[in-house]
Amino acid sequence: MFAAVLLGSTVLASGLAGCSVLLPKAPESVSAAAATAEESLSGAPGVASVSTEVTLRDYRGEGSISEPDAWVVILTVKTAAGGPDLERAADAVVDALVQARPDAQITAEIVAPQLAGDVDTEILFDEDLHAGVAAERVTAARELSAVDGVSRVTVGRDDKPPRVEAVGLDEWPEVATAIRAVPGFGVGALQNPSLIAPIDSGESWSGDGSDGVHLELGALAPSSSMIEEITRLAAERTVRSISFSSGEALLPTGDAAAERSSVTVDVEASADAEKLADRLAGLVDQRYWTQGSGRPSFQVVSPVGDSADSSAIVGYVGLPRGSAEPDDLPAATGVR
Repeated sequence: MFAAVLLGSTVLASGLAGCSVLLPKAPESVSAAAATAEESLSGAPGVASVSTEVTLRDYRGEGSISEPDAWVVILTVKTAAGGPDLERAADAVVDALVQARPDAQITAEIVAPQLAGDVDTEILFDEDLHAGVAAERVTAARELSAVDGVSRVTVGRDDKPPRVEAVGLDEWPEVATAIRAVPGFGVGALQNPSLIAPIDSGESWSGDGSDGVHLELGALAPSSSMIEEITRLAAERTVRSISFSSGEALLPTGDAAAERSSVTVDVEASADAEKLADRLAGLVDQRYWTQGSGRPSFQVVSPVGDSADSSAIVGYVGLPRGSAEPDDLPAATGVR
């Protein structure tokens, strides 16, 4: 059961429909830390508004909810349109988190509407509060939101690379080129940003990269031709989701890929999987992978009958199905 409580309340709304439960207040140390953080941010430069929520973690009857570790404080900070003084606001948010950490588990989200044009941006802070993290994430947010074709930017969620929503799939090759040209691309908060979009703009979509089209942009992979092929695959009626991993997450910019890049396609039926696997195996032109990164692997997933199980056809782009893994990855340098 998941329960949430606004600061100072004793009635928690359950995730179960029609169910509510009376629970003790959050420990005083947690409530005090939340109040102090909110007070420190109210009126801070760049902050238009701030709200605080004290939330009970996913509670399954384990441990005691009277313990501070059972609770998390969530700060939501909103800036004015265009993000004036966004840098100072982010610094203040990180300072508030650092001050509160001894007494409470605390996270923060900065909502910056229309940071560039009509592009709304979210900047989040969780566990990673290293020196300079505020400036890194604000810079990434400003740079990415200024790219033509982008509709929404999220930086720092779960301390992972940025997610860049660009619903015009036909524009993705140009959007990807522009993102790779952003100053500092591939370093810090600008390492391996992901382009995301729904398969069908008329359907519901989580927007978190777990469905739709999710393409991780590394320094080398995917190539422009592979990006174009992914957008064509997304237009196929039988395709439910596509994801591409660059394999470059562990490397500094410009070094060879640490792992082979890969594309995963989820389709509606096994017959569709056969066709798409043959299609990917038939991409024999080297333009579908980048010199120095090796050809991508692929996995085409389909359901097994009416069950919840699935099966997968695996292979390598441009090689006949059943081929052994090619020896085409360069020696990785700089792997941590």
